[in-house]
Amino acid sequence: MSGNHGALLVVGSGPGIGVNVAKVFAERGFKKIILVSRDAERLSKEVDEVKEVASGVEVVASTIDLSDKASVKQGLEQADKHLQSTKLECVLFNAARIGTSDLKDFTAEEVENDMHISVISLHMVTQWAIPQLLETAKHANAKPSFLVTSGGLAKNPRPTHFSLAMAKAAQYNYVWSLHKTYTPQGVHCALIVVQGLVKDTAEVTTPRHIAEVTWDLANQDKATGWDLDVDIIDPQYPGRR
Repeated sequence: MSGNHGALLVVGSGPGIGVNVAKVFAERGFKKIILVSRDAERLSKEVDEVKEVASGVEVVASTIDLSDKASVKQGLEQADKHLQSTKLECVLFNAARIGTSDLKDFTAEEVENDMHISVISLHMVTQWAIPQLLETAKHANAKPSFLVTSGGLAKNPRPTHFSLAMAKAAQYNYVWSLHKTYTPQGVHCALIVVQGLVKDTAEVTTPRHIAEVTWDLANQDKATGWDLDVDIIDPQYPGRR
């Protein structure tokens, strides 16, 4: 289909949230989808998956190692080439190392790597994307947005996942600053807070449902107020409050 929206960049594409958000945005009028991940083989398959749901949408991939600043810089330069004359309208930052970390044995280098993937790279993507989104905000009917996936660990950490919790807390704080800064300038900066296992058999936190909520968040009407965050909580999530 031919869409009325510009381009979506998904940083941290994958078989769960990333590719499903790409599918929903492709189905609903985005002209170009750029998927970013370090797994080139999987990216190729995900490009094909998104193309299958919406004919006429251009879907491309950029391979980036988010733990390496030089790779991030190079990948964003490649994304610029993919964009060409298409305006950037939405960014989804969905990158993190999902896994355990032991307070006693997890090394400082491992913490640094987690923070680089989730926070340093987020900052680099922000500095690349925000100027373009501010330009998009000048177009009538455009709804530029910078969205970041988060989780319950940002506010209610588990010691067994302390490194991921630290990264998510830092992301939450950072996006709050973005929200305060750029909302008055016409760019919606917000978080999708997923509390529960992301899987097709979940009661609430299915990849498709999260993608639908992400679409709704990106399309909120500024006149009625842009949310900083939206919670998606599965009833089985052990940390729900």
